[in-house]
Amino acid sequence: MNANEMMEQFLKQTEVIDLTLTLEERMPKWPTQPPFHAVTYEAMEWGFGSYHRGISMSEHTGTHMDAPSHFIPDTEGVDRTPFTQLMGRGVKIDATNAKPREAVGMETVAAFERNYGEIQQGDIVFFHFGWDKKYGLKPDGDGFLHDWPGIAPEVGEYLLQKRVKAVGCDPMALDPDGSDYPNHSILLGNGINILENVANLGSVPPFFTCIGLPLKIKDGSGSPIRILAFIDKK
Repeated sequence: MNANEMMEQFLKQTEVIDLTLTLEERMPKWPTQPPFHAVTYEAMEWGFGSYHRGISMSEHTGTHMDAPSHFIPDTEGVDRTPFTQLMGRGVKIDATNAKPREAVGMETVAAFERNYGEIQQGDIVFFHFGWDKKYGLKPDGDGFLHDWPGIAPEVGEYLLQKRVKAVGCDPMALDPDGSDYPNHSILLGNGINILENVANLGSVPPFFTCIGLPLKIKDGSGSPIRILAFIDKK
């Protein structure tokens, strides 16, 4: 069986779930970062032969990946991220019982591993806090921008020991609102990428196949990313 046949068989046997927020105006953003903005330059109703827009946004707009350089000086930008970094086994840990600003500890991870099996080297681990239910475009969705929960530093250290590829979540940041973002240093400082504003985590099982590709931005501190979950139809 050649590569094309393997891919065709894989796609027939799996359901695809998009874990990516739509990039659009009025979407939530970090207070110090520019908003997503689109300007139409040509339109067919204006007499042009095609339609296109110019867009501007932060490197950390919507569903995005943090590169090490986002928090760690003199480290690699997103353009140096291996293209297989976000390809592998996805792991979804349910943390929807977390309270606002709570730092979820190892008891949540330990319970997951007792029920489903151990996190492995190379996994892409997602924490589902249910924060996606608060998402909305302005003037709605203000609750998405405040008081989100996250993971405790002990969890970041544990995932570092496991040598996972990346750690993601559905709120604005992997660390709780109001913290000094310790996991950004723990993970990014050791080449483990962080994924934030991930969508639809409630629709995926504990394990799935994950594929994500960031934009190749020269010296980028991060990038909007398209993340797909492939789930065995069986």
